[in-house]
Amino acid sequence: MTRNWRLTPTSPLAAAEMAGILLFALIFAGIAVGHARAAMQTARQDAAAAEIRILDPVVAAYGLDHSGFTGMTGSALEQGYGARFDGTMKRTLRITSTSPSGYCIQIKDGSWYAAERGPSLPVETSQTAICR
Repeated sequence: MTRNWRLTPTSPLAAAEMAGILLFALIFAGIAVGHARAAMQTARQDAAAAEIRILDPVVAAYGLDHSGFTGMTGSALEQGYGARFDGTMKRTLRITSTSPSGYCIQIKDGSWYAAERGPSLPVETSQTAICR
């Protein structure tokens, strides 16, 4: 015995069942997209913080060689200490408040900023600029 399956329901009950299944699928897809977006934001936040942490040894070497951090720039770290910045990092790297005893170094990844007010404070992340 063979059955002929139809793509469109023939009764109101079958149509309501199909509409319910479609509604459930759309709600499920919406939840999945929301979770994916949140995961992407967390990944960008973690990536920005990691980029700042990678610079710690280079910044520490600069501080030792210059008896402090006065005059520290991205190009000085790149030329004198072998730091390698990609295009995005060059555009978003910001080093401010350099003094003999401290600095503020910031990077932006997506909508997240990460910064370290060094040399002793932990890395901060925010969706607004941290170093002023």
